[in-house]
Amino acid sequence: MPRYDAESKAQLLVQLREEIHNRLPAERADELNTFVDFYFATASPGDFCEWRLDDLYGSTVACWQFLQRRKPEEAKVRVFNPDYEAHGWQSTHTVVEVLHKDMPFIVDSVRMELNQRNLRIHAINNAVLTVKRDENHQLSDLLNKDSRAKNAQHECLVSVEVDRHTNPQQLAELEQSIRTVLEDVALVVDDFEPMMARCDDLHKEFGSAIKGLDKSDVTEVNAFVAWLKDHFTFLGYDEFTLVDREGDQQLEAVPGSQLGLLRYCDEHCRQSLVNEGNRDAGEFVLIPEILSFSKSPTKSKVHRPAYPDYISIKRYDAKGQVIGEARFLGLYTSNVYIQSSRQIPVVRHKVEQVMERSGLRRQGHDWKELLQILEIYPRDDLFQIGVDELVDTAMGILQIHERRQIRLFLRRDHFGQFYSCLVYAPRDVYSTEFRLLVEGVLCRELGCNQVEFNTYFSESVLARTQYILRGDEPLNKDVDVLALEDTIREAARGWSDHLYDVLIETFGEEAGNAAFHRYGSAFSSSYRSDFSPRTAVVDIGHVMSLNEEKTLAFSFYRALEKSPENLNFKLFSYGRSLPLSDVLPVMEKMGLKVLDEHPYRIKLSDLDIWVHDFNLEYTGKTEISFNDGKELFEDAFLNVWYGNAESDEFNRLLLPAQLSWREINILRAYGAYLKQIRFNISTEGVAAALNNQVAIAARLVALFEARFHPDKQDAARASQLEREVEQALDDVPSLNEDRVIRQYLALINATQRTNYYQRSGNAYKSYASFKLMPGLIPNIPLPKPMFEIFVFAPWMEGVHLRGGKVARGGLRWSDRNDDYRTEVLGLVKAQQVKNAVIVPVGAKGGFVAKRLHSDMDRQTWLDEGVHCYKTFIRGLLDVTDNLKDGAVVRPNDVVVHDEDDTYLVVAADKGTATFSDIANGISSEYDFWLGDAFASGGSQGYDHKAMGITAKGAWVSVERHFREMGINTDKDDFTVVGIGDMAGDVFGNGMLLSKHIRLVAAFNHMHIFIDPTPDAASSWKERKRLFEMPRSSWEDYNEKLISAGGGIFSRNAKAIVLTDEIKALTGLDVKSVTPSELISALLCAEVDLIWNGGIGTYVKAEDESHSQVGDKANDGLRVNGCELRARVIGEGGNLGMTQRARIEFALNGGRMNTDFIDNAGGVDCSDHEVNIKILLNQIVSDGDLTDKQRNQLLEGMTDAVSDLVLKNNYRQVQAISMAESRSLDAMAEYRRFISNLEQEGKLNRALEFIPEDDVLAERKAAGKGLSRPEMSVLISYSKADLKEALIQARVADDPYLFGELETAFPSVLAEKYLSQMQQHRLRGEIVATQIANHIVNVMGINFVDRLRASTGADDAAIARCYVLARDVLDLNRLWEQIEQLDYKVSADIQIQMMNDLQHLARRTTRWFVRNRRSELNCAEEAELFTAQLIKVSKKLGDLLCGEPKRIWDEASQRYRDAGVPERLANQIAGARSLYSALGIIEVARETRINVETVAHAYFELGEVLGLQWFAQQLNELEVENYWQALAREAFRDDMDWQQRALIHNVLKHHRRGCNVAELVQEWGDANQVHVKRWQNVLAELKSAEREEYAMYTVAVRELFDLAKNSEFSETVAV
Repeated sequence: MPRYDAESKAQLLVQLREEIHNRLPAERADELNTFVDFYFATASPGDFCEWRLDDLYGSTVACWQFLQRRKPEEAKVRVFNPDYEAHGWQSTHTVVEVLHKDMPFIVDSVRMELNQRNLRIHAINNAVLTVKRDENHQLSDLLNKDSRAKNAQHECLVSVEVDRHTNPQQLAELEQSIRTVLEDVALVVDDFEPMMARCDDLHKEFGSAIKGLDKSDVTEVNAFVAWLKDHFTFLGYDEFTLVDREGDQQLEAVPGSQLGLLRYCDEHCRQSLVNEGNRDAGEFVLIPEILSFSKSPTKSKVHRPAYPDYISIKRYDAKGQVIGEARFLGLYTSNVYIQSSRQIPVVRHKVEQVMERSGLRRQGHDWKELLQILEIYPRDDLFQIGVDELVDTAMGILQIHERRQIRLFLRRDHFGQFYSCLVYAPRDVYSTEFRLLVEGVLCRELGCNQVEFNTYFSESVLARTQYILRGDEPLNKDVDVLALEDTIREAARGWSDHLYDVLIETFGEEAGNAAFHRYGSAFSSSYRSDFSPRTAVVDIGHVMSLNEEKTLAFSFYRALEKSPENLNFKLFSYGRSLPLSDVLPVMEKMGLKVLDEHPYRIKLSDLDIWVHDFNLEYTGKTEISFNDGKELFEDAFLNVWYGNAESDEFNRLLLPAQLSWREINILRAYGAYLKQIRFNISTEGVAAALNNQVAIAARLVALFEARFHPDKQDAARASQLEREVEQALDDVPSLNEDRVIRQYLALINATQRTNYYQRSGNAYKSYASFKLMPGLIPNIPLPKPMFEIFVFAPWMEGVHLRGGKVARGGLRWSDRNDDYRTEVLGLVKAQQVKNAVIVPVGAKGGFVAKRLHSDMDRQTWLDEGVHCYKTFIRGLLDVTDNLKDGAVVRPNDVVVHDEDDTYLVVAADKGTATFSDIANGISSEYDFWLGDAFASGGSQGYDHKAMGITAKGAWVSVERHFREMGINTDKDDFTVVGIGDMAGDVFGNGMLLSKHIRLVAAFNHMHIFIDPTPDAASSWKERKRLFEMPRSSWEDYNEKLISAGGGIFSRNAKAIVLTDEIKALTGLDVKSVTPSELISALLCAEVDLIWNGGIGTYVKAEDESHSQVGDKANDGLRVNGCELRARVIGEGGNLGMTQRARIEFALNGGRMNTDFIDNAGGVDCSDHEVNIKILLNQIVSDGDLTDKQRNQLLEGMTDAVSDLVLKNNYRQVQAISMAESRSLDAMAEYRRFISNLEQEGKLNRALEFIPEDDVLAERKAAGKGLSRPEMSVLISYSKADLKEALIQARVADDPYLFGELETAFPSVLAEKYLSQMQQHRLRGEIVATQIANHIVNVMGINFVDRLRASTGADDAAIARCYVLARDVLDLNRLWEQIEQLDYKVSADIQIQMMNDLQHLARRTTRWFVRNRRSELNCAEEAELFTAQLIKVSKKLGDLLCGEPKRIWDEASQRYRDAGVPERLANQIAGARSLYSALGIIEVARETRINVETVAHAYFELGEVLGLQWFAQQLNELEVENYWQALAREAFRDDMDWQQRALIHNVLKHHRRGCNVAELVQEWGDANQVHVKRWQNVLAELKSAEREEYAMYTVAVRELFDLAKNSEFSETVAV
C-alpha cells in the first residue's frame, strides 16, 4: 500500500483547485476553493491522496452543496451511495455525511455507532467551520475559524466512508440511528452546565456538618463531589424525593429534575440506562447513609462505548433526615483508571480501612504488597465492592505469595447484573487457550452468555484476568467459589501436568524440571489434542537436537493405527514454518504421496519450533522395507532440504533400490551429462527408465563402486556386474530404456577418474567430478576432445574439455543452463585452432550457476558465481595428478584408469575476468605444482585489459586488412560500427588504438550509440574518458559531442524515431523502428569497419537458421553475411559471426579472418605467462629468486611479452594474406592438404565448414580460391598437426633446434637464466611450438605436407632442414626488413618479396632434405653453407649473366621503384637465382675450386644451355592435381642434379687462372652434338602451342643424357 505525505496532499489540492477553476465560473470557483482550504485543512494525507481527482472534485462539490442549508438546531444527516450518473461522482463505499452545530462528542459518538453496526470505516474527515447564514438558513459566508463576526456560528461537518450497503432499508436505519445518537449528544452537551450546577449544589450541601452523620463521612462525600466534577463525564441527572404513601416511604422522581439522557426518558428508556433496585442495600452503600454506586445495564452511545456508572447521593434536611436522592449517570474519565486509589475520595477511605483491618505491620513487606494489590485492583470494583468483601479478596490475593497457583475471586453485582471474577494463573500457563478455557468454565457454571475480559501483566509470576460475565436471567447468588476454582484448576491442568510427569520420568527431576520450564507451555492446543504427552517427550528429544546450524530434524515412523502402505513423517523445523509448496514436491519425488499434513508450533521463549506431521502413502510398484528405508529416507530428505542433493525423479530410486542419496547422485550426474551431450532422450525419460528398471539401476551403482571405490575396487567384480547388466537388458522390453542403460554403461566405462570417494574433513565432498574420455562415448557430438572433466553439484554444473594432455583455455561463466556444453564445445573448437600459436592445444571450460534468481542483488549474484567457480576449480584439481620433486603424485582416494596427467591450466573468460586469483588461491590450497601459473592473469600476472593485448592482437588484423587496401589507420580517418562499450576490455582498448577512428555507431546489451558524422579527435578523447572511468556505459558519453541527428537510445525502448542522419547512415526510410531493427540496420551499414568487442552472435549465413546459431537472445536482430556492407570486420570478441557467415562475407568481397585468429593475443599472452611462471617458480624454489623479485621481474617483462605476442599475431595474419595471394593458383595443393588431414582423421570438413572438392573446383573455375576464414582454419590445423608431430619426434633433443627455446621468452630471461630455461618442464613442447609456428607463418600452410609427399621425409626431418635453410639464408633478417616496409611500400610488393623468399627457402629446405638423407649435422652444414652463400650473394649481380641477369635487374628495379631500399631489393631480386648457390657450394666443396669460380661457370653454362629459361618454365607449370605437383617437383630435382653434373664436367678442365667463359665454350664445342640436341628440345618447347607434362618429362630426360654423355661425365659422381 503506498504511503503519502503532506507534499503529496498539497499537490493533489493544487490539482483540485485547478479542476474547480476549470469547471466552475470564477466566483463560484473562488467560494468553493475557500471551502476546500477549510474543509481539507486537517484531512489525513493517506485518506486524501487515495482519491481520484474527478471523484474528489465530485465529493467536494457534494459536501459544499450539503453545507448550503441547515436550520438552527437541525441535525442534518445524509447516508447514500455516490453514483456517477446520479451524483456526478462515485465511490466504492457508502458515504455518511453529518452537519451539526459544533459540540463535543460528535465524531467519536458517530464513529461508535458505525463500529457498533460492524461497519468498517475506510476514511473519515471532519472540520469545524465558522459560517454565517441568512434568514432562510442559507450559507451566506464562510469565515476564518477565529472570526468574531456578528451572527457567526460554528458548525461541524463530518464525512465518513464505510462498507458499502445497497439495501435502502439498511441505509435508512443507519441514518435514523445516527440522528438518534446526535440527539443524545445534544442532550448531554446542552445540559452539561445544569448538571455541573447540581454538582455544585451538592457540594454546598455537604460543605457543612449534617446532623446525625459522622463529620469525616460528610467531609469525604463533599470531597468526592468536588472530585467528581473533574473526573466524570456527565451523561444524565435526576432527583428523587422521599414521600410517605400510606405509611410506606417511597422514592419518587422529582418532575423537571431530569437532565441529559434522562431528560425525556420514559420507563423503558430508564430501564436501559439505570437500575431502579433498592438503592440502600448495605453492601452497595459505601458510606451507607450517604453514597451508593451501580452500573448501567447498557453501554453508552455517547463519547465512549462503556457501561456508565450510576452514582446516588442522599440528601438531608436540617434535622439530618433523608429527604431524597440526587443521582448522576456518566463515565469516569480515563485518568481515573491510572490515578492512585489513595487520591480518590471515598475510595481512599475504603483502602485505609482494608489496610487497617489487615492487621499487617505498617511498612512491612506484606503491608506493601497488600497496598500494591489495592493500587492495581480493578478500579470499577473498588468503587462498588464492600469493605468486608474487599478485605477478604485482597488478603486472599496476598496469600498466594507469588506461587504457581490458579485462584478465583468472585463478586456478584448486588442487582444480579453481572459477576466480576478475578482469576490468577502462572504467566507461563496463561494463554488465549487458557483464557478461553476459563471463560467457558465460568459461563457454563455461572449461567452467563456475555463476557468481557481484561488481563493484567506485571513483574509478578502470575497473570490476572478480570472477567465481567452477564446473562439474560438474574444471576445466582449462591455460588460455590471453591468448587468453581477447583473446576478451573482441573480443566487447566490436564495435558501439561501429564507432560511434567513424563519429563520427570524420562529425564530425572533436575533435567525434567529444566525441560518442563522450557517446553511445558510451548506446545499448541492442536498438538496437545493430537498427541499424548509421552509422544511430546519423544519430540522434545528431536527438538533439543536443533540449533542455528542444524535447523531440521526428522522422525520417520509408522503409526500403529495405519495400514502397512501408510507411513508417517514428522519434520521439526528450527525457527520457521516450512511452506508446504517446498516440502510436498520433495516427498513426491521420493515416491511418497502426501495424504495430509498437520503443522504444530512449539513456541519457546526465544524462538519457535515447527513440527510438520505428514501422513504418507508409498506410490512405487515394488515392496519396500520400512526398517531398511528409514535411515535412507531421513538422510536423503535432510540433504535434499539443505541443498546437498536435488529434488527430482531420480529420488524415486531411494526406497525401492535401497540407494543412498549420494549413490542416486551418481546416476543424476550422469543423467545431467547425457543432457549436455544431446542424448535424444530427455532427463525425465532417463530417470523414468531407471525407475522402471530398479534392479539394473542398483547394479549400475555397484559397477561404479567396483571401478572407483578406493577400498573396494575390483576389476573382476566390475566385469561380472557389467555382464549382469547386459544380460538383464535382454528382459527390458522398452527400446528407450535399453538405450538409456547402455549409455550409462558406456559413461561409467568412459570415466577414468572421479572424486566421488574423496572426503573434505570427515564428510564426503558435496560435489562430484568425473574425468571422461569422450572418444569412448557413443554418439557424442563432434569434435571429440581427448579428455573431459564434468563437475556436478546441486548449485552448479560445468565441463572442461581438453584437446590433449598439454592444453589450455579459459573458463567461462555460461548463462546457457540447458546446453552449456554445446557452447563450450564450440569454443574449444575455436580454441583448438586458436592455440595453434602456443604450446598447449585447445581447451575450454564452462560452468553454470543453477541457483541464480532475479531477486538477487548484484553482489549476491556475483558471490554465487564465485562459489560455483570455486567448486568448478576444485572439481578439476580433485582428479588431476600433481608433481612433487619431479615425481607424479596421484590425487587422494581416486582410482585412476588413465595415464599420468599433470598439466592443467585455466584462464579467464566471459564472466570470470577477475577470478584468476581465486583459482590460483585454490591451486595453492591444493599445493598444485603450477602455483600461480595455474590461472594466468591474476594479481601477479599479466592484466590483459591493462595491456590491451587481445584488442591489440585483433587490431593487427585490422591494420593488415586496411594496409592491403591502401589505408593507413594511423593517418587516414575511417568509419566504424562497434559491438560493445568502452567499459569492455576488447572494445574499449580497440577503439583507442587509432585517433582516426570515426565511430558512427555502437551497441551493447543496454544502449545504442549513434554519432552519424563524428569528429575523430574529440570523439577519441571522449572514448578515452569513458574507458578510464571505473564503470561506464554509453549513457555516460557527453551528448554535446554527438553530431547532428545522433543520440543514445535505450534498447528497452518501444520504438526509436529515425532522424535524417540515421536514415542516411542505415539506409532505412521509415519513421521509426524497434531497437532490434535499428541494430540490424547498423550491422548492414556501409562503413569501413565493424569492430566486434562484445558477446553474442550477430551474423549468420543466408542459408543458416537462427536455431543453428544457438544464440536465442540475438535471433531478433541477427543479419546475414551477404547483407553486410562493411569493408572490414575485426573480431576482438568470440563467436560474433558463424563460420559460414564469415565465408559468405569474404566471398562477397569483405575482408576478415576469424575470431580465433584475430583475438589469439589473449591466449598467447596467457601461455607466455604460464611458461614464464613455470620457469621462475622453479628458480624461486631453487632459492635463486625471492617471490618479490619474481613478481618485479614479471612486471618488468610486460612490454617484452606483449611484443612477442603481437609478433605472433602479425606473422599469422601475414601468413594468411600470403596464402590468400596464391590460393587460386595453388588450389590443387590445398585440396590435397585438406584431403590428407581428412583421411588421417584430423579434420572434419563439415565441422569446420571446409568445402568439398567439387565446390572447390567450382570456385576455381569461377576464379576464386579459398577465403580468408577458410585459410584461418587451415593454418591453425597445419600448426597444430605439425606441433604434435614435432613433440612426438622429440625435436628438442637436437642441440641445434633446442636453441629455438630462447625465442619463446623475453631476452632478459635467456641472458640471466639460460641454464634454468633449458631445464624447463615444457621445453620439448615449447621448442616444437616455436618451430611449427615459424614454419607455417613463413613457409605457408602446406609447406611440410608438400615436402613430405614429394620427398618421403618425416615432419621432424623437414623441420630440421627448414631451420638450417632459414639460418643459412639469413631468412629472419630479410623477412624482418620486408616487414619494416609497412606503409612504405604497397602490401602487394611486400607479399611478392615474401613469396620470393618463401620460394627460395622452400627449395633450399627441399635441397637439404634430398641431399642429406642419411644424417644431417645442422651446425656443420650451417657453418659450411652460410659463409659461402654470403660470398655468392654479395657478388650475385656480377656472377649472373644473360637472361638471369636481365631478370634480376628488372626485379631489382621494380622493387626499388616501389620504394624498397636498394640493398634489400637486390637481395630479394636474386632470391630465385640464389637457390643455385647450394649446388654451386656443393660442387665447390667437392672440386675444391673457390665458390666464385664455380658460380661463374654455373651461371655461364646455364646461359649457354638456356637452363634459366627451362627452370622458369618448370616453375610456371600449371598444377591441377597432386600428381602434377609431384611431377613438377621431380623435374626440378632432376634439373638440379643434372646441372650439378654438367658443371662438374665443365670444371674438370679448370686450371688456375683460366677464363671461365672460354672453359664453358670449350666444353660446348667438345659436346656440340649433345648440346645441339638439347637446344633443339628447348626450341620445340618454346614453339609448342600447349604445354604438357610429357614434354617436360622428355626434356628432363634429354638433359640427363647431356649430363651423362658429355665429356668427362663418367668421372663425375652424380
